[in-house]
Amino acid sequence: MEGVTTAIVAFLFVCIVFPTIVKNKPQYYGAFAAIVVVIIFNGLVYVIHSGAFDDFLYFMICLLQVAAMILLTLAAGGLTFRQLAGEVTEAIEVVRRGETQKEVIIPLSNQPVTRPAATSQATSDPIKPQA
Repeated sequence: MEGVTTAIVAFLFVCIVFPTIVKNKPQYYGAFAAIVVVIIFNGLVYVIHSGAFDDFLYFMICLLQVAAMILLTLAAGGLTFRQLAGEVTEAIEVVRRGETQKEVIIPLSNQPVTRPAATSQATSDPIKPQA
């Protein structure tokens, strides 16, 4: 799991060098705080050797890494969590149906109704001669 932390820290430093990447600063700082806590928990694992405590810290490190990855995605993409959830929901719906695009249904209520013009029997009947 140290490789994931390394990649996240590297991206944090890239965002410091190129600040235009970050579109939502609170999310960026949230990811930064999560990674700081991950590093502290990783240090505690080496100091305190207890089986259950090590397992708990490992689980918390995993959760914080996932949270940091989501926050950095939101910070760089300029999205809110609600927008990301909507995008993921739409993607799951498309994958569930097995299509590459979401089906767009256009309601017919906004379009004018066109009906064929009524024709008279005398002009349209080719068998009867017209008088």
